[in-house]
Amino acid sequence: MRRRKLRAAPAAAFVLLAAISASGFSAPVLAQGPPAGPSPPSSPSLAADRAQLLACLRQSQGAPQGCIGSIAIACVRDGRGDRSRAEQSCAKREEAVWRERLTLAGQVLGRSLDAGQRARFVTLQLAWEGYVAQKCLFYAGQQAPALQPGRQAGCELREVARRAIELEPAARPGPAPRRPQARPEIFR
Repeated sequence: MRRRKLRAAPAAAFVLLAAISASGFSAPVLAQGPPAGPSPPSSPSLAADRAQLLACLRQSQGAPQGCIGSIAIACVRDGRGDRSRAEQSCAKREEAVWRERLTLAGQVLGRSLDAGQRARFVTLQLAWEGYVAQKCLFYAGQQAPALQPGRQAGCELREVARRAIELEPAARPGPAPRRPQARPEIFR
């Protein structure tokens, strides 16, 4: 059985965490684009991908999960040649857009938290990044060797997109959260 090395959490995660933990932070730092490597088929700019995702989110009528994969799927369909490489590069291309949204949501949310909450949020994000790395590595390991890079990249795309969707509402300005009217109960 071939052993694979565990990938460290992406550098973009550390950009997010540094920005969240910095006190007095005011300018948004956006995540890096996709890592260097083979160009995805018909690779448009990151700005075009942002616009495509934003259009999908506007049309999603409150169901942003339906936009996960919208860029990557179209990219793979347009591609020629090695499908496995196209899956990997197209997923990384879309992940860059979602990671950018995640980073921005984390920064906005981090600014609204006190120092203790911000430290817990940073710890949570680091744990989440580790979980995603392990989960996607495990998932990829269950695939045929030729499919592993594309499937791992697809898994990472889905997880980053879901996390961005989860954090974005909490980062929006709005009324203070309501306190529950009754204490939570633990059922056994």
